[in-house]
Amino acid sequence: MPTFRDFMESALYDPERGYYSTRVPTEDFYTAPELHPAFGAVLADHLAALLRAARAARPGERLRLVEAGAGNGTLACQVARRLREAHPDVAEGLTFTLVERTRRDLTNAVRSATAYGIPVDACTGLDRLPAFTGALYSNELLDALAAHLLQKQGERMLEVYVGEDGRETLGPLSSPELAEPAARVAPSLDEGGRHAVSLDARRWLADAAARLSAGFLVTLDYGKRFSDETPNAPRAYRAHRLVDDLISEPGTKDLTVPVDFGALIEAGRAAGLELERYESLARFLIEGGISSWVEAAAGDDPSSYRERAKLKTLFHPEGMGEAFKVLTQRKAI
Repeated sequence: MPTFRDFMESALYDPERGYYSTRVPTEDFYTAPELHPAFGAVLADHLAALLRAARAARPGERLRLVEAGAGNGTLACQVARRLREAHPDVAEGLTFTLVERTRRDLTNAVRSATAYGIPVDACTGLDRLPAFTGALYSNELLDALAAHLLQKQGERMLEVYVGEDGRETLGPLSSPELAEPAARVAPSLDEGGRHAVSLDARRWLADAAARLSAGFLVTLDYGKRFSDETPNAPRAYRAHRLVDDLISEPGTKDLTVPVDFGALIEAGRAAGLELERYESLARFLIEGGISSWVEAAAGDDPSSYRERAKLKTLFHPEGMGEAFKVLTQRKAI
């Protein structure tokens, strides 16, 4: 019987009926680049500094910038434009690679990003990416990777399975890798309490680190550094509202698990990555100069007000500012 992890994978990524095959942008949630292009510009400035550091450490090597989970290319276009306009020294000789599992989105993303004068290529998975020097970044990718769902039952930690009839059942843990996180969180769970474990996120990080010969890995996502004892349950969103039912009507809602950045930092160390920076999105954007975008939107007209509201949503603590984090890791630099 399929695990919840298998159910989540299909519900999100089935090529015909999966959520991401049919998602209408901004209908159920906003991503940061969909909210305002200032996000992509500040990120591009950060990436430019990292790429300069990689070039200094490995002079003579051609640099590659990789966006994993490129979607329809909205963020890639913002980054490419900013690099070309504000950092031409970095853009010169740079190869930009977009990784996206959905071929339809990939084609559109490459076409859009190429317009900014930086060579763009693409692939459908990290396994198709050659070893490279430079930087790899992702935005709101890891929270959308399928996760195993554990439940405490009678003082035991079991795993949630989903039958073809859409009913949940409990069974033994499907992987030995789940035993340790299950044991750590069990004392904090009440009877029937649940906890999600994203083995896929840890494996993704290890795969990304293996492709990176030297340079930086930047992960932007919502989540936090969970303690070993803190439960982390999956969530479902529809029309910008939290939905209680995870299982019914698969493909019609966004299933997601907050990213455990502590687990990513530890997985990174095991894969040869060192911690460079870990911070809230608010601090990342404010130190990156988003205030200049707010000042440029000054005015009393309705359009200026709406633009300032969107910008403030990115860094305000009650918006994305504290819920989202930015993790920068380095390798051989």
